Amino acid sequence: MRVLVTGGHGFIGSHVLGQLVEAGHAVGCFDVAEPSPVASVVANEVEQYRGDVTDPYDVYDAVTDFEPDRIVHLVSLLSRACERSPRNGFDVNLGGSISVLEAAAATGVERVVAASSISSYGSLPLDDGPLDETVVQQPRNIYGLTKYALERVGESYQARRGVEFVALEPVHGLGPDRLRGNVEDAFVVKAAVSGTPITVPRVEHPFEVVYVEDEAAAFVAATLADSVPHSRYVVGTGEHVTLARFLTYVRDHVPDAELRTGAAGGGEEIEALPPTDTTRIRTDLGWKPSLSIEEAVAAYVEWLRENPEKWSFDAEDTPWE
Repeated sequence: MRVLVTGGHGFIGSHVLGQLVEAGHAVGCFDVAEPSPVASVVANEVEQYRGDVTDPYDVYDAVTDFEPDRIVHLVSLLSRACERSPRNGFDVNLGGSISVLEAAAATGVERVVAASSISSYGSLPLDDGPLDETVVQQPRNIYGLTKYALERVGESYQARRGVEFVALEPVHGLGPDRLRGNVEDAFVVKAAVSGTPITVPRVEHPFEVVYVEDEAAAFVAATLADSVPHSRYVVGTGEHVTLARFLTYVRDHVPDAELRTGAAGGGEEIEALPPTDTTRIRTDLGWKPSLSIEEAVAAYVEWLRENPEKWSFDAEDTPWE
């Protein structure tokens, strides 16, 4: 199968490229950035297209040249960038998605699998019960709104233009290639491995993490499946952890880590949500996470230690201020 990955040099995209190449598919990558550490491993086996997703001509040229059967669309501005510039957030996350869907419709691409987010649900009471695709979506920030809009637009293209559309709604991802988006959990792990003392705020509400390789595997499963019965899938572990508990996992694998717990507060990117129920994606696509949160921490620590030249840490760039 021929698969074009937009944002293939990003956090999830680099792992999607690797998994598709390993499975023997013809893979193209469309990105404005240079290959990330993980993406660079398979860069010579991937057809590269340099372009801006907000430029419909760049996207169309890449699609017509590569002639993909299916597209994995992962280009996105993250939460803080969307809050700093809502216009840019909508231009990239929604406008860029429309560029991809237009090109797909014009060239006969069979399916577009796009990255939405659990943020499309907003914040929900933790005791509401498991979060699945039947829960009403009420996004509370710009990032969540862009993802909610992407889903509705994608469904419209499927109904009116014949492009099969699937949106995956992952919880927060952890693992290699988290270079941008210096979010809470990655910040803590990098600080520990680099030997940098930090003070972590006491965030009371729990959150959910999925390892990036598992996250990527969900996108690959949705892309390669012969049929996809639903247009939306929650992707998560169903396992909750507090930031304090997360610190204990990190200390278990980095015993000399200098991590202190400070006053309550912070954690602005970790939204309060019930644990996910991933029955739909397990049933339809046979996907399930391979690592627990603690195992994800261990895997990330191991990668950071084995690849010291492929990541950096800036203690001043704290994610909770």
